[in-house]
Amino acid sequence: METRHYRQGEAIDAFAPTGYERFYWRAVKGSRFLSRIGTRVKLPETVELPTDRPAIIAANHSSMFDLVASLITLGHYGVVARIGVNSRFFENPVADWFLRGIGCIPFSRDHREEAEQTMIDALKAGQVCAIMPEGKIVRPGDQVDGVGQGRPGVSRIARMAGAAVVPVGFAHSNRAWRPGTPFPKLAQRSAAVVTSLGAPLWFDTDDHRANADELMESISGLVLKGRNSSSVEREV
Repeated sequence: METRHYRQGEAIDAFAPTGYERFYWRAVKGSRFLSRIGTRVKLPETVELPTDRPAIIAANHSSMFDLVASLITLGHYGVVARIGVNSRFFENPVADWFLRGIGCIPFSRDHREEAEQTMIDALKAGQVCAIMPEGKIVRPGDQVDGVGQGRPGVSRIARMAGAAVVPVGFAHSNRAWRPGTPFPKLAQRSAAVVTSLGAPLWFDTDDHRANADELMESISGLVLKGRNSSSVEREV
């Protein structure tokens, strides 16, 4: 697998357009503004992405703030991604308008195959996709080493699309937007969500359970790294 390290904004022309760019970049700017007046998001200087195959960005999910952090992280490196989101968030008309506007893909147990195929098609078209393999917000009491159990769907999608998976760990996002609360905390400049990105993974078997476990182990290491980090290279 061939990869390249991308710095700020460099990946903008590396992948196929999604058709949702205009509203997507507005959402990125809005997320950055939210970070400036509230919780900071810290990022490494570069991200390593595959150059010879599609890419899935896979992150842990412990807070609603993870979507904000995802948009900030992806936007920082110039990545426009189709993000998989639990279908229940589309039930709210305003959220539905926003999520569809930035190209999010609704996922549900009842329509799992349809959602997975939509993401596979996007990947085969050269687009980047993002997903949270746990499939739900995992509260601290249900976490093991910072993460919950990953679902095998991410492996099925990666194998069917021939995609590599880039693990991402968000540390402290549940402090920025506590589970069960309707809004994030603002003016919390002493706190920070630390984003850590790992090297792309390539699944070479169809043991989807084992592949998902391998991915979550990698994400867990990144979450723990972020929790123990005293400094990072860049803050946005």
